[in-house]
Amino acid sequence: MGVNRWWQTKDQYDNPGYRRHCRFLAQFTADVIEKYMREGCDVVLIGLDGSPSSGVRYTGRNPNWGGRPNATPEQFQIVPGKGVWIEELEKELQRRGLQLPRATGIPMDTPDFDMRKSIAELKAFLEGRDK
Repeated sequence: MGVNRWWQTKDQYDNPGYRRHCRFLAQFTADVIEKYMREGCDVVLIGLDGSPSSGVRYTGRNPNWGGRPNATPEQFQIVPGKGVWIEELEKELQRRGLQLPRATGIPMDTPDFDMRKSIAELKAFLEGRDK
């Protein structure tokens, strides 16, 4: 839906049409992931934490929020969980007998986003020091 839209929640994206769209995209993404995983490459997934679609560790929720343009950031709740697109990608990989690669998310969709902290966390993740 792009960046020129008001905030939406996973509750709005979690519908049959959007899931079907994500499943379609997941097939192509899984082709690439599968190729490299089967070749023994260290594949990682970097999502957008807080996103209702691309969240890996956290997603945006509020079942009562309609995503109105005048909504406040406090109404967009960041909760543990995956976004719709990441869930569908994981299902497609599982269908192929593969696990979701080691994954993290950059929390750019969170109100307290800190670029320097996020870069340090990403560097630790890529170096395997995040465990």
